[in-house]
Amino acid sequence: MINLRKQIYSVLKSYHGDVFFQQAPTGEDFPYVIYDFPNSFMNEDQEVFTMDVDVWDNQDDTSELETIASNIWIALNKYRHIDTNMQFSVYRDNRLPPLDEDEKNIKRRKLVFSVRYFDRTQ
Repeated sequence: MINLRKQIYSVLKSYHGDVFFQQAPTGEDFPYVIYDFPNSFMNEDQEVFTMDVDVWDNQDDTSELETIASNIWIALNKYRHIDTNMQFSVYRDNRLPPLDEDEKNIKRRKLVFSVRYFDRTQ
């Protein structure tokens, strides 16, 4: 799982400089990207993860937010990686509409992907 997280981090980092796993540090400047793997299930030898990618911003103009989200949405669809430790592919599942947030000045776009993962060390 750590290798998967590192590789996904590297890919996301190539589309935006501020990328964090699960949550951003307090006081982090906007915009930023957060990714997480909230659940998974086994499909024979393959583990299938749900991967959430949230893009956050606090500007009234959502152009930058939408651009970052769109670039990630396009880039990760059918993304494939293979090395000596793992093999995985990423597929788009759901692009949610703007979400209601508790803080009205914060804007978020949620992208949901399916990650089909094989551990090649076993």
